[in-house]
Amino acid sequence: MSLDRDQIERAWLLQLVKEFQDIVQYYRISLLQPFIRISDSKTQFGSWQPYTRTLSLSRYLIEDYSWDVVLEIFKHELAHMWVSERGRDNEDDPHGLVFQEACRRLGVAPWARSATVEIDPNTARTQHRSMSEEKERQVRRVEKLLSLANSSNAHEASLAMERARELAIQYQIEMQAETRHYSYVLINHKKKTMPSHQSSIASILCTHFYVDCVSRSQYDAESREQYKVLELLGSVENVQIAEYVYWYLWRELPLLWDLYAKVKTSAKGRASRRSYYLGVLNGFHEKLSREKDKAQAEQANGNPEGSGGQSLLVLDKSLERILKQELKSFVSERFPRLNRGGSSRSGLEQDAYSSGVAKGQTLEVRQGITSNSRQLALSTGRN
Repeated sequence: MSLDRDQIERAWLLQLVKEFQDIVQYYRISLLQPFIRISDSKTQFGSWQPYTRTLSLSRYLIEDYSWDVVLEIFKHELAHMWVSERGRDNEDDPHGLVFQEACRRLGVAPWARSATVEIDPNTARTQHRSMSEEKERQVRRVEKLLSLANSSNAHEASLAMERARELAIQYQIEMQAETRHYSYVLINHKKKTMPSHQSSIASILCTHFYVDCVSRSQYDAESREQYKVLELLGSVENVQIAEYVYWYLWRELPLLWDLYAKVKTSAKGRASRRSYYLGVLNGFHEKLSREKDKAQAEQANGNPEGSGGQSLLVLDKSLERILKQELKSFVSERFPRLNRGGSSRSGLEQDAYSSGVAKGQTLEVRQGITSNSRQLALSTGRN
């Protein structure tokens, strides 16, 4: 049954009231519920009026942007409310230090803490996630090595994977003296549950690609349903590389399964497919772990080059601790009370799982995909 405009807006308002209640409870702040309204403004997507205690969000914001953007602007306005209702809004800059403190208390995303976010959220997000030409060039080099789409030589592809890992680590080392900007991207397949292989991909990203991953539910204004989303958090550069790897693995699994199922005709049904997926991902995790252990052993033995003559780098332990602490602080600010759950691996079909592990141990990340480019993951590393 289709709803008219008033019914749809009422559903949005009820959800915003629920979001307010969840926010004040989750971040443990004391705020009385404001009057929330949907405005017709096309020039200001969010506003807070202290005299009438009215928090407004634009209808066009909700219609044209994903709910995570709506929610960050909503929290931005709640930060203004937090400042004004504590009598601390006497700064010359309404987005000054006191406001920034309120944003931290409310876990507002860094890109949503500027004045421009209320009128142009796209620009605010783009500016925060932008990289210098040199940083962009380094990220492109890593992705180019990961996308050895034209190479059918397994040894060449393996060397490229190791070189990409080396460049990523070298980048972390060179960034020591710079301020890293932390951000996030959302992976939203519009599903109400998160499959176990998606959790396994997240685990690989957290372990090997310098990001953290948070699974949570998020409202969708168009369908007025709740969906499971995966949030990748880290420095702007690391998030971009991790997103690239995520989409490669997500697209690769069904392609590998189709090939396996054609050969292994007894492999049928969801249980077999789930077992194979998890096997591939566990095998790929083991492969990456072995490469890291090899690099650490070479460096510990005073031999910074592997047998192939290429440099094998590992992060200095002190730098690794700094990176982990920075990431932990960023994640804790956005999600101060995380309840992490693991994915279940019960009920696996051993044959399909073992075959998946064997395949995963030879897997090379080649052609990736980003949610913006919508490119197909064409190269599968099947040779």
